Parts: sequence; structure tokens; C-alpha cells
Amino acid sequence: MSWAIEEYVEDAIVKYLNNALPADMFDVKTAWTTAEIKYPCVVVRAGASQNVTEQFTGHRNMVVGVLVMTEAVPNGLLAARNANRVHRDAVIDALAQTALQDDVNALNPDGVAFSLAQMTGMDRSVEPEKRAFTTEITLEVIVSPKEI
Repeated sequence: MSWAIEEYVEDAIVKYLNNALPADMFDVKTAWTTAEIKYPCVVVRAGASQNVTEQFTGHRNMVVGVLVMTEAVPNGLLAARNANRVHRDAVIDALAQTALQDDVNALNPDGVAFSLAQMTGMDRSVEPEKRAFTTEITLEVIVSPKEI
């Protein structure tokens, strides 16, 4: 069993999104990858985790960011916004499940089991230097390590 829960959570959500999204629609990656970013893309980042209860039980609560990035096409704002809308909607459709944890666990992810996974928020922005529209979808998850 490994306590690298954040990395296993990222891997599990990437695996789920690759399974749930239309083939070849996105380049789906974990955070801090050295691979080249190709648009449209989805980047999954698990941040800090904390105990679910006051005592350590192995169950961890964490916030996971799912960043959807679509290139801002320079030939007209409307076309770029429409592409962004299509890409963002596909990811939201995949994540907006009442029992998302069951769908992720059904893929038997390595190193981690989910007790809860739910979409809790979104933040839209633009990254001018990358010429990209971005939407960060926030997931709240409760996980525990499992044998690999």
C-alpha cells in the first residue's frame, strides 16, 4: 500500500476521463507532466489532502482541479467560444454524476479507492500568454489507499 494518494487520485481521474470522453477529443494529462500540451486538453491536479475525521484513519479528503483548456482561435471570438463551450460541456457531462465515485471505482484504479467524488465548483478564465480559454472544475473527493 502506498500513501502517494494524490498521484493515484490524479491517475484514476485521468483513466476515468479517458474512458468517459469521446475518443481523440482531448489530450488528458496529470499535473506536472513534462509532456507537451496539445489543445484541447484536460489537466488533472490533486492538491493537499487532510483527514476526514480528527483521528487518522487513512481516509483522506481532498480537492481535485480538472482544468479544461481550449485554444483561443485568433480568427474570431465567437468560433473560439463555441469550441470552448463544446469541450467544457463534454468534461462537465462526464463529471456531473450523482455517484461519480462508483464510476471511477468501476475502472479499478491503482492504489486508491473512492468513497466520494462530486463536482463542487467551476472557475472560468483566459490565459492570454497561452491563447487559451480555461475552466477549472473542482471535485471534492474522499479516498483511501488500497493494495496495488
